[in-house]
Amino acid sequence: MTAPDAARAQALGKDGKALSLRFVLPSGPGSESLRSVGDRIVRMLDAVGIRTEVTKVSDDSFFKDHIASGDYDLALYSWPASAFPATDARPIFAKPEPASDGSLLVEQNYSRVGTDRIDQLFDQAAGTLDEEEARDLVRQADARIWAAAGSIPLYQRPQLVAARADLVNAGAWGLAAPRYQDIGFKKPETTHGTERNH
Repeated sequence: MTAPDAARAQALGKDGKALSLRFVLPSGPGSESLRSVGDRIVRMLDAVGIRTEVTKVSDDSFFKDHIASGDYDLALYSWPASAFPATDARPIFAKPEPASDGSLLVEQNYSRVGTDRIDQLFDQAAGTLDEEEARDLVRQADARIWAAAGSIPLYQRPQLVAARADLVNAGAWGLAAPRYQDIGFKKPETTHGTERNH
């Protein structure tokens, strides 16, 4: 699963030991697209000297035994986005805290990378009623999340919505919220008081 030798860069490492990352991927029949993305990532990392050891695991154990338990260096998974990042994204980036039994409470932050300041910014954003202030606080948290680089979004998944041609202001919302009062059907076009057929 490595790139051709011509595209391989000298392996990066320290004290004579090459850097090699454990890349966990699901092996089931419904995971072909994930493995395809994984193969591309392996080739790109190899080209810059970062070696990967790909481990394919059953779909049943992928999340429970590897992602949730932290048994990986690289993995591909995603969380659905919402229009409420101050509350919905906070557990994904919350700083892991030690539990009383010695385990680590990670909420949904399976990368286990977080800071007190990121948590504070999310808490402040969730606690304000001023939408502009909340957006500014989330932007500040976003900058700190990127600086920590615990997880990296590779691409935005397309949202495809089928709708009748005469339905307006409905479709893929992305991170926006629908304005239900603007959704409706087009009025039939008329010419000089008579309805025009298409």
